[in-house]
Amino acid sequence: MGATAWLLFKTWVLPVLTFGVTLPVWAFLAGGAWLWIDKVSAVRQAVDKAVTELVAGAQLDALQAEVTEQRRLRAWSDGKADEAGKIAADERSARVTLETTLTLTDAEKRKAEDDLAALQARDDGLVDQQLLDSLHNR
Repeated sequence: MGATAWLLFKTWVLPVLTFGVTLPVWAFLAGGAWLWIDKVSAVRQAVDKAVTELVAGAQLDALQAEVTEQRRLRAWSDGKADEAGKIAADERSARVTLETTLTLTDAEKRKAEDDLAALQARDDGLVDQQLLDSLHNR
Protein backbone atom coordinates (compact mmCIF):
# COMPACT_ATOMS: atom_id res chain seq x y z
CA MET A 1 0.00 0.00 0.00
CA GLY A 2 2.91 2.30 0.59
CA ALA A 3 4.00 2.01 -3.03
CA THR A 4 0.50 2.84 -4.29
CA ALA A 5 0.33 5.94 -2.12
CA TRP A 6 3.80 6.99 -3.28
CA LEU A 7 2.78 6.44 -6.88
CA LEU A 8 -0.41 8.50 -6.38
CA PHE A 9 1.60 11.24 -4.70
CA LYS A 10 4.23 11.16 -7.43
CA THR A 11 1.75 11.23 -10.32
CA TRP A 12 -0.93 13.62 -9.02
CA VAL A 13 0.07 15.62 -5.98
CA LEU A 14 3.74 16.36 -6.78
CA PRO A 15 3.02 17.81 -10.25
CA VAL A 16 0.33 20.10 -8.78
CA LEU A 17 2.65 21.27 -6.02
CA THR A 18 5.59 21.82 -8.31
CA PHE A 19 3.60 23.56 -11.01
CA GLY A 20 4.68 27.09 -11.94
CA VAL A 21 2.47 28.72 -9.25
CA THR A 22 3.79 26.70 -6.34
CA LEU A 23 3.96 29.62 -3.95
CA PRO A 24 0.18 30.25 -3.95
CA VAL A 25 -0.59 26.53 -3.64
CA TRP A 26 1.78 26.20 -0.67
CA ALA A 27 0.40 29.41 0.82
CA PHE A 28 -3.16 28.10 0.54
CA LEU A 29 -2.19 24.78 2.06
CA ALA A 30 -0.29 26.48 4.90
CA GLY A 31 -3.16 28.89 5.54
CA GLY A 32 -5.71 26.07 5.56
CA ALA A 33 -3.58 24.03 7.96
CA TRP A 34 -3.16 27.04 10.24
CA LEU A 35 -6.93 27.72 10.24
CA TRP A 36 -7.70 24.10 11.02
CA ILE A 37 -5.15 23.96 13.83
CA ASP A 38 -6.35 27.31 15.15
CA LYS A 39 -9.96 26.17 15.01
CA VAL A 40 -9.36 23.09 17.14
CA SER A 41 -6.87 24.65 19.57
CA ALA A 42 -7.80 25.11 23.21
CA VAL A 43 -6.61 28.71 23.16
CA ARG A 44 -8.99 29.59 20.31
CA GLN A 45 -11.85 27.86 22.07
CA ALA A 46 -11.08 29.75 25.29
CA VAL A 47 -10.92 33.05 23.42
CA ASP A 48 -14.20 32.32 21.63
CA LYS A 49 -15.83 31.43 24.96
CA ALA A 50 -14.52 34.62 26.59
CA VAL A 51 -15.73 36.76 23.69
CA THR A 52 -19.14 35.09 23.79
CA GLU A 53 -19.43 35.69 27.53
CA LEU A 54 -18.31 39.29 27.13
CA VAL A 55 -20.84 39.96 24.40
CA ALA A 56 -23.60 38.22 26.35
CA GLY A 57 -22.73 40.24 29.45
CA ALA A 58 -22.83 43.48 27.47
CA GLN A 59 -26.18 42.51 25.99
CA LEU A 60 -27.55 41.69 29.44
CA ASP A 61 -26.33 45.03 30.78
CA ALA A 62 -27.97 46.85 27.86
CA LEU A 63 -31.25 44.98 28.37
CA GLN A 64 -31.15 45.71 32.11
CA ALA A 65 -30.60 49.40 31.42
CA GLU A 66 -33.51 49.37 28.97
CA VAL A 67 -35.78 47.66 31.51
CA THR A 68 -34.78 50.18 34.18
CA GLU A 69 -35.52 53.09 31.85
CA GLN A 70 -38.88 51.61 30.84
CA ARG A 71 -39.81 51.18 34.52
CA ARG A 72 -38.83 54.79 35.20
CA LEU A 73 -40.92 55.99 32.25
CA ARG A 74 -43.87 53.87 33.35
CA ALA A 75 -43.69 55.24 36.91
CA TRP A 76 -43.56 58.78 35.50
CA SER A 77 -46.51 58.17 33.16
CA ASP A 78 -48.51 56.50 35.97
CA GLY A 79 -47.86 59.55 38.14
CA LYS A 80 -48.98 61.86 35.35
CA ALA A 81 -52.11 59.74 34.80
CA ASP A 82 -52.94 59.90 38.51
CA GLU A 83 -52.39 63.65 38.48
CA ALA A 84 -54.65 64.03 35.42
CA GLY A 85 -57.29 61.87 37.13
CA LYS A 86 -57.21 64.08 40.22
CA ILE A 87 -57.52 67.20 38.09
CA ALA A 88 -60.46 65.68 36.21
CA ALA A 89 -62.16 64.73 39.49
CA ASP A 90 -61.64 68.27 40.82
CA GLU A 91 -63.08 69.72 37.61
CA ARG A 92 -66.12 67.42 37.81
CA SER A 93 -66.67 68.44 41.44
CA ALA A 94 -66.36 72.13 40.54
CA ARG A 95 -68.79 71.65 37.63
CA VAL A 96 -71.36 69.99 39.92
CA THR A 97 -70.95 72.78 42.48
CA LEU A 98 -71.36 75.42 39.78
CA GLU A 99 -74.48 73.74 38.38
CA THR A 100 -75.96 73.51 41.86
CA THR A 101 -75.19 77.18 42.50
CA LEU A 102 -76.69 78.17 39.16
CA THR A 103 -79.83 76.16 39.89
CA LEU A 104 -80.19 77.82 43.28
CA THR A 105 -79.54 81.22 41.74
CA ASP A 106 -82.19 80.60 39.08
CA ALA A 107 -84.68 79.53 41.74
CA GLU A 108 -83.93 82.64 43.81
CA LYS A 109 -84.26 84.79 40.69
CA ARG A 110 -87.65 83.27 39.86
CA LYS A 111 -88.81 83.79 43.46
CA ALA A 112 -87.66 87.42 43.38
CA GLU A 113 -89.42 87.93 40.02
CA ASP A 114 -92.61 86.38 41.40
CA ASP A 115 -92.40 88.61 44.49
CA LEU A 116 -91.86 91.66 42.28
CA ALA A 117 -94.77 90.70 40.04
CA ALA A 118 -96.96 90.22 43.09
CA LEU A 119 -95.97 93.63 44.43
CA GLN A 120 -96.55 95.28 41.08
CA ALA A 121 -99.93 93.61 40.83
CA ARG A 122 -101.09 95.32 44.02
CA ASP A 123 -102.82 98.62 43.39
CA ASP A 124 -103.15 99.84 46.93
CA GLY A 125 -99.76 101.58 47.03
CA LEU A 126 -99.18 100.39 50.57
CA VAL A 127 -96.08 98.61 51.67
CA ASP A 128 -96.48 95.51 53.82
CA GLN A 129 -94.45 94.95 56.96
CA GLN A 130 -92.13 92.34 55.41
CA LEU A 131 -91.08 94.68 52.60
CA LEU A 132 -90.70 97.52 55.06
CA ASP A 133 -88.46 95.39 57.28
CA SER A 134 -86.32 94.34 54.30
CA LEU A 135 -85.94 97.94 53.25
CA HIS A 136 -84.76 98.93 56.72
CA ASN A 137 -82.42 95.96 56.67
CA ARG A 138 -83.72 94.57 59.95
